Parts: sequence; structure tokens; C-alpha cells
Amino acid sequence: MRRPFVPRKRNVGLPHGGEDPALGVTPPRTHRTNETYMLTELDKEKNKQKPIGADLVIPGIAIVFTIYYLSTIWNLRWEAKMNGLAVGGVLLILIAILLVKTTLQVKRGEARLSMGHLLYPLESQGRRFGLIAAIVAFMSVLPYLGLTLAIFCFMCSTMLILGVRKPLYLLVTAFAVATGGYVGFIVILNTRFPHGVVENILARIF
Repeated sequence: MRRPFVPRKRNVGLPHGGEDPALGVTPPRTHRTNETYMLTELDKEKNKQKPIGADLVIPGIAIVFTIYYLSTIWNLRWEAKMNGLAVGGVLLILIAILLVKTTLQVKRGEARLSMGHLLYPLESQGRRFGLIAAIVAFMSVLPYLGLTLAIFCFMCSTMLILGVRKPLYLLVTAFAVATGGYVGFIVILNTRFPHGVVENILARIF
């Protein structure tokens, strides 16, 4: 015996003209839903990429400093500038390897040149700007204080900015770095870094 034909009712009140879910028919995906899905997938893909733009800041500063250092020893005798050229050359080679590695990561979609780690968190911006100000101040007072005293003041200021408050640790670390700079750049390499009070006094003693 045949079942009587029962016409299916159209659910006018459903959104997007969809069918009743009770009938087992899902409404078609709309254009807005497709856009949301695509944006979600793009966000997931973007989150998988490692932001490495901030990692290139220090190598960039190192390149500038190396070029400046090589310019100070360029007119010296070959024996005097050989060590400086070796150190500067190795540093530039390592930076070149890092740049090649970064380029390959970006091309493969594993990383992106984003400064997210450098700009956030916002609570650390005060220290970062303080370090930039310390670097600018170091370059400004270097011709007047000389290399050794300028390095000592720079180390003290940067450690204070980074939160070091123990006077003994602060002074000993700054003194050790300044002494290393004097012995390496002034005594051994005899570079043309500016001489100040400390260099003149030590030159008279030794």
C-alpha cells in the first residue's frame, strides 16, 4: 500500500532561506561565512610563521659598528690592522650567513619580517628607548671622554636601565669591560679611537 504524499513545508523564517535542520538539510555556506573561514585560515598560517624582524636589529648595529671600526684601522700598517680585519671579516661572514638563513626562512613561509617581539610588550618600551638613548649618548661623548671612560659610563648606564642595582656588581662589570676595551683597542691594536683622560694618564705611567 502506497504512503500518502505529504508536501514538505518551506521554512520561510529560517536565515538565508535555509532548510529546517530537523529534515537533515544544512543551509548552504554564505559568502560572509567563506570570508570568515579564509581569514581564520590565514590567521592560523600567520601564527605559524616566526616573527624574526627584531632578530635583525643587533646584526644591523653590528654591521655599522664593524664598518666604523674597520675605517679607523684602514690606514694603519698591515701588521697592525691584520687582527682587526680578521675579527671584522669573521663577524661580517657570520652576519651574511644569518641573512641568507633569514631569507630562506621567509621564502619557505617559516618566518616573517615582523617587529612584534621588538614592539611588544609595551611595558618594556621604556627600557628599550633608554638603551637607544644610552647608545646615542655614548657616541656623542666618545670624542670628549675617550674610549675607556666612555665605555665605563655606557656600561654603568645600560646596567642601571636593565635593573642592576648592586653597586659592587655594577662597578666591577663596567670596569672589566672598559679595561678590556682599553687593552684590546688602544694597547694591542693601537686603533684611532679617541683618547681621553684615562688614556693620557695610563700612557704616562706605562
